[in-house]
Amino acid sequence: MGAQLSVFSADSNGSPSNDSLTNIKSRINTPKNNSTMSIAVDDLNISYQWTISNFFEILHSRKWKIDLESPSFRVLDYPNILFKMRLVLRMDSSGNISHWGLFLKAAKSLFYEEITINISHKFKLTSPRRDVVSWNSDLLESVFHLKKWRRNQWSAENSIPIQAIKETLRSFGTLNVVCEIMHKERGDGFIYRSIINQKLKSYISNYERYNNQLYEMYTSTNTSDCTIVYRGKVFWVHKLIVMAQSLVLKERFMDENSEESKGNCVIINEAVGLPAVEMMVYYLYKARLPSDIGRTEIEELLQLADTYKINNLKLLCQEMLNFQHISEITQCGMK
Repeated sequence: MGAQLSVFSADSNGSPSNDSLTNIKSRINTPKNNSTMSIAVDDLNISYQWTISNFFEILHSRKWKIDLESPSFRVLDYPNILFKMRLVLRMDSSGNISHWGLFLKAAKSLFYEEITINISHKFKLTSPRRDVVSWNSDLLESVFHLKKWRRNQWSAENSIPIQAIKETLRSFGTLNVVCEIMHKERGDGFIYRSIINQKLKSYISNYERYNNQLYEMYTSTNTSDCTIVYRGKVFWVHKLIVMAQSLVLKERFMDENSEESKGNCVIINEAVGLPAVEMMVYYLYKARLPSDIGRTEIEELLQLADTYKINNLKLLCQEMLNFQHISEITQCGMK
């Protein structure tokens, strides 16, 4: 399995835009979606993974028109072409769900008057780590002929059965649509791609190493400059980390007259269990939660996040509760 790296789409003039990573344009009558794009680097090919984390919410919004687009991404062979994936819910003449249509879109930059490109690719529905594939398309050949007055073009529609979407959501909880581009070996170009792939893997490795080193600071009490105390349990933490995550504690630590500032100590008095406090502290350093967390712990974490204004944790807890609720409804409907 290849490494993974976040990528940014581009604005209308072709320059990278960080905002577009999370602000995906849904087309008509669909809720705002929580989507991210990433790339998985293998030895020869690069897979572009589109993850829609709130697809359950979109699916159960009871809107008949669901038409979603991914962020833009670039393919190494065509650096001045922007690509997108598009997912459309199709209805039959009776108003029943027929299938899902999946497309690849190519859009040229202003540098080209006219260009024809041929892309060999295939689509997959996978687990978030891409280690399990629940559906995949045949190998597709899409030819895009982009002209001066026709700057973008969609590929032919690829049909995804309804059952494939259901099985993917039931197994993984999120919808992960992967577009694997088949690169052709072309002398120096192939060597260039291999170098780029190695650089991407190096960047990802450095990020993971940094993340682990940050957490090692928490596991070592030598560098701690403040504590979080819950019913006699002491967590040795770092003031800068806590202030960066919690708006409430940032304000208290900056107030020289507050109890937290005077004693470099935060007392947790909320009516929650120890596991919730442990996971809150873990989140401060790792920005993630265990995958097997239960509803009670999520609700208690949400209470802590709301109290101390840890906004990213609050949003994560709300999404997890919403997913569990929709998942329970869906499972009841499938019995």
